Amino acid sequence: MNSIKSLVGVISLCFLSFSVSAVTILIGDVDGFGFVNPNSYSNAQGGAPDTDGDGIIEAGEFLPDLAGVGAVNTLDVFDNRSAAEMAATNGAQWTDRSLQAATTSPHLKSFTFSFAVPTLGDPDHGVDHFINLIFGDYDVAPASILVDGVSTGLTLQAGNEDGLVQLAYANVAWTAMLDGMVNIQINAPSEPYMAVDYAYLHTENSAAPVPSPATLILFVLGLMGIAQSRRRQN
Repeated sequence: MNSIKSLVGVISLCFLSFSVSAVTILIGDVDGFGFVNPNSYSNAQGGAPDTDGDGIIEAGEFLPDLAGVGAVNTLDVFDNRSAAEMAATNGAQWTDRSLQAATTSPHLKSFTFSFAVPTLGDPDHGVDHFINLIFGDYDVAPASILVDGVSTGLTLQAGNEDGLVQLAYANVAWTAMLDGMVNIQINAPSEPYMAVDYAYLHTENSAAPVPSPATLILFVLGLMGIAQSRRRQN
């Protein structure tokens, strides 16, 4: 499974790199918390975690009730990280796994974006950006994300939305980007359980695009062709 996740992660990063010219950085990958077949489980409400059936748990959908107790909580321990995510130090190590207070609390988990500062003539020079965070199961207040120390509150899920996956975003002022680094931190001192799929720095307050299956196939075929061509040259 990790080899498949690694390939998806590489393709997702390459897809993002080729599709935009602005500062666009993904920490983690767009893989629905790493669940390969999410609808082999139920959500806490008894329905499908991946409500639209596209194979990826996204904002507005639900984390699975892995323990089968009708709730998403500290019993739902999972670790779907790729080898690259496990070895990461920029915050990707906190993605695609459960963050539970008993072992690895979600509180004070950090994600650090490093980039070349856009220069005059670049499409995003002088433009504010957004941090977009895909996370699940925020049900114990208070919680917020700190972007270079500036706090943005998270929205508490409703009582009938246990395990809800949400998109939270916060503005990153252009002046805060001039050092080539943006840091975000989850501030959730009382939250016993949470999960993060990815953090995304972009000029829009939106989730990262999910490459279509056809795009992924074409991209993989292209990479295979390049690799074969290089082997022949050698």
